[in-house]
Formats: sequence, C-alpha cells, structure tokens
Amino acid sequence: MFPHIGLINPRSLALLGIAVGVLWTPVPTHAQTESVDPDEIMKEMRELQEEFERFRESRTPVEAQQYTGVCDERIGRICIWFGGEENETFPSEFREVGQARIDLIRALDDAMEQAPNEWLLGQQVHYLVENRNLDEAERVSVECGITETWWCSALHGYVLHVRTEYVESETAFREAVTAIPDDVYDRWTTPRYIFTSDGEDSFSALPPAERDATWEMFWKLSDPLFLFTGNDRLTDHFARLVVAHNREDASAPQGLEWDDDVAETLIRYGRNTGYSRSHDPGRTMSAFGGLNDTRRMIGHHHPKSRGYLFPEAFLESPSDIPPESWITAPREARTWYAPPYAPEIRGLETQVGRFRVEDEMLVIGAYRPTVTPLGSDEIVSAWRENGGIEGDPHAALFLVPVDGGRNVVVQGSEPEGVLTVQTQPDRYVSSIEVVDLEGRQAWRARQGVVQTPLPPGLPGVSDLMIMKPDAPEPQSLEEAIPWVRPGVRLAPGERFSVFWEVYGLRIREPIRITIGFSEGRPGFLSRIGEFLGIMEPDSPVDVTFEETGPDQVQALFRSVSLQLPDLEPGEYTLHLRLELAGRNPVITSRPIVVGG
Repeated sequence: MFPHIGLINPRSLALLGIAVGVLWTPVPTHAQTESVDPDEIMKEMRELQEEFERFRESRTPVEAQQYTGVCDERIGRICIWFGGEENETFPSEFREVGQARIDLIRALDDAMEQAPNEWLLGQQVHYLVENRNLDEAERVSVECGITETWWCSALHGYVLHVRTEYVESETAFREAVTAIPDDVYDRWTTPRYIFTSDGEDSFSALPPAERDATWEMFWKLSDPLFLFTGNDRLTDHFARLVVAHNREDASAPQGLEWDDDVAETLIRYGRNTGYSRSHDPGRTMSAFGGLNDTRRMIGHHHPKSRGYLFPEAFLESPSDIPPESWITAPREARTWYAPPYAPEIRGLETQVGRFRVEDEMLVIGAYRPTVTPLGSDEIVSAWRENGGIEGDPHAALFLVPVDGGRNVVVQGSEPEGVLTVQTQPDRYVSSIEVVDLEGRQAWRARQGVVQTPLPPGLPGVSDLMIMKPDAPEPQSLEEAIPWVRPGVRLAPGERFSVFWEVYGLRIREPIRITIGFSEGRPGFLSRIGEFLGIMEPDSPVDVTFEETGPDQVQALFRSVSLQLPDLEPGEYTLHLRLELAGRNPVITSRPIVVGG
C-alpha cells in the first residue's frame, strides 16, 4: 500500500495561470533601506514565504487523477487514499523550485540578522532541511539568536532526527520540553491526535506522576526496533510537532489555512516525502455551468509506512498484550511511520515460553524470518536462496520491564534459531528482532511476558513448547531448548512433540495429566472454563495419562509426542491440565495455527 494525502482545495484557474508564467525571485524591500522596522520585515517575509509555496505549486506537474475520488479516510478538509504499486512515484522537484528555495533562505537569513525572532528562525531551519543543507540548519539552530531557547533546542532536535542521529535528537528534544511554555508543553506531552478521543480522556484522567510514567512507557514500547540505538519513533513524533509549530502561522505547499484537520493529519501521518498535482478531467464543469478547477496538490508518504505505536488499549497493563498486536498496515493504523534504516518491518514467526530456574525466570524465544515470494501464497524462510536477504543477520531477544527499568537483552547472529535470557520474574514486554542491514529490512515479534514468584508449597507449570518435526526425544530442558520450533503453525494430522516443566511437586506425588485442543483463541477465563468442563466444547479432543512426581525436590521435565487431529485450518489452543490430589489443578496453554 502507498499512502497519499490529498487536499480538496481547488483554486482559481486565473490565479494559477498567472503563477505559472512568472519566475519567482524574492526582493525584500527592507534590504534597500537604512531603517529597520521589525513589523515591516515580518510582513515582507510572510509574503515571500507564501509566494514561494505558490510558486512550488505552480511548478508541480499536473497529471490526470489516478484515484477513485473516494477517501479511505477523511480528516476535515483532507482526503487520504491508500494507493497501489503504480502510485509509488511522484515527480522530482524542478530546478527552479530549488533555486527559489535558496533565494528564500537567503532572504530569511538577512531578515534574521536585522530582526531575529522565533518565526523567522523556524522557517529558516525548515527550508534548510528541505534543501538537505543539514550542516547549515544545525549551525543556525545551535547559534539560536532568539530569547525562546526551547525553540532552538527543538529545531536542533529536528535537524538531528532528519540526520538519523536519534540519541542526540532525543536529548535535544528533551532539553526543549524542560523549557517549553506551559501552553505548548500540554500539546507536546499528551497523545493528542495519536490516541482516540476515549484514549486521550483516559490518559488525561491519570494523576500527573502516573501520566508521566505512562507517557514514557508508551514511547519506549513504540520504538520500532530496540536493536537500533535511540528511539526514532519518539523523535519523529517531536519532529512532526516542530513542523506543526512552524506551519501554524505560515503557508503550506498544499495551500490550506492552518486548522485542527491539518494539525491532526501531520501529527498522525507525518511529514510528506514529496508532492504531485492531479486533476479530474471528468469534473471540469460546475453545477452552475462554469469551469471548475479540479487541480489539487497531493502529499506523498513512504510506501512502507506502517503503524508502530503501542496499542492504547493495553497501556494500563502492557505486559498483558498478546502476540501479533501491533505493526499494523496503513488501513488499520491510526498513525504511519517508516524507519529509514529498515522501512520494511514484517511480523516474525516465533514461539516464546517461560520456565523457572530456582528463583529466576528463563525466557526461551525461537524465531524464523519468513517471506512470501511474489506471486505465491507460500510462506518460506527468508534465508533460503532468492529469499530476499542481502546481508548478515543480527538478532536479539529483549525483555522490557513495564516498571521502567533497564532492558534485559541477549543478542545472536544466526539467521534463525533459539535465544534464551534469564532474569528476575516480573512483568515484561518481550521483543524478538532480526535485522538485515544491507537489505534495510527487519522482522520482529512482541508480546507480554509475566512471571511472579511461586509461593512455597504451591505447584506451578511452565509454558508448553512445541518442538521441530525432526527433534529427538529430549531428557531435559537443556536438551530440548535447541529444538524449539520457531512458530506455532502445524499441518492437519501432523505428529509433533511438546515439552514442559512442573514445579513445586511433592516427592513421588501422583499426577493426572490431560492434553487437549479447543477451537479459537478465546480469552483466558473462557478457555480455562471450557477446558475444565465448566463449558462444553464444540468438539473436545484430549488425551489423559498418569504420572508421578520426582524422587527429590526439583523441577519435573516431561515431553510427549502427539498426533494432531484432522482439524479444519484455523486458530486453536493446545491445553495442558495437571490434577494433583487434594490440590487445585494447574493449567497452561499454547495457541497454535493449523494449516494456512
């Protein structure tokens, strides 16, 4: 999908005709006089800035409209389309537009020397960045020259973000936020537009300290890849706010006066990567018989833009988020973003499980990057020949504590395999990531991981882990770990093995073990109730056998080979239930996918 933002804002045909026929050269009259009138300078510079944007529009080629005219989403006056592959390109900027921008920058520089202020500095940095003159933009923002130093820090952060120096950019933005005016602070530190209205209300209702902690955790978990230093999704959000602040009192390429719809579109979908201009030849006549100008400027975004923000529904308890809950396609995402270092980020085929090693938690994560070859529905390993991988893999398993502590991480370099990390039991969000740097693509899988200390005298059970088809029968957890299957996709009728550990058993304690399947991925209480017989399943499939506890106090490791019933393709849940005499049953489960 390729996102486009079009503005429904037809202008006078006569005015456009005049603009096309005039070369644009700024001539600030204040440069020809000895006296300096700041108000007059500002008036002239605003006129020059508006003239440049009109000139940019007049020099953007007009093409026949390629869209249906039906908006995939509409925000006020702004229409958003999700185009196809054929709409991925837009015309290159004409040389005279680039020269006009340079002339405007020179005029802004001259005006800043005579009457420096926040607006002039913002426009100067904005157009220097547009012109890819990042060194000069950084120099201007650092030298500052105005009393609103917070704005200089914000502009510096903006330049550093465009330069992809995300750690330094975040530092500059945080400096800006500490000195920001109160009215601007409220806009810059709340989820305005990026949350739903209900989400904004819930966030605003939190006590200040909890609101700040939630805000920090939200952005930490919204980082597209933890493997890269710095949080580029956070700095991109701040960069959008900088552009919004610049555009509030200035002309824009697409010509609409500033209002909430323009602000919301910019903050949700980001800065444009380029522009095109279209017209609808079928709608040239107005309802009154006159001519309609159907030309409109269209802003373009990166074709791989996706949604990476942590889902607001899980902010109250991030560690409860299930797998595959974020990285959303444009049509499903409230916001868009494409990381420059890996614009293509796909979901990663994984299987994550928790075990206990004395008083600590052991997390096992098996992974396999996959691709779907063009013209095929088959999912194959990305590392096969012609699978699309261009470089060496970089892999990692992260545990992000939801209390704001430091990440726990283990890194690897295998194209597919198993990673393990051991740490204190707590509430985390896990992230398994694989990056192909040369190909500028990546895979990731995130989900909640929770483990609390096991109270003395109470039994517990690990997660169920599915093994690879060719795995030998393991005798211990150490033997089983290398054979963990990357993913939970099974074929109908397939024979496979699973393993688990039981904790807190009494010596030679009798155990009754039942393994079964239920259809779908129901909620926790629903599936447990169904499995215990409180609810009658549609088609129960289970196997029961007897077992005894160990000869000494230790974890009990067990594995079993199962034959998957001939189930219809779809989502199911594999359950394990342990019944202990005189004690409450212990249950664990593993969602699986059959076929597909």
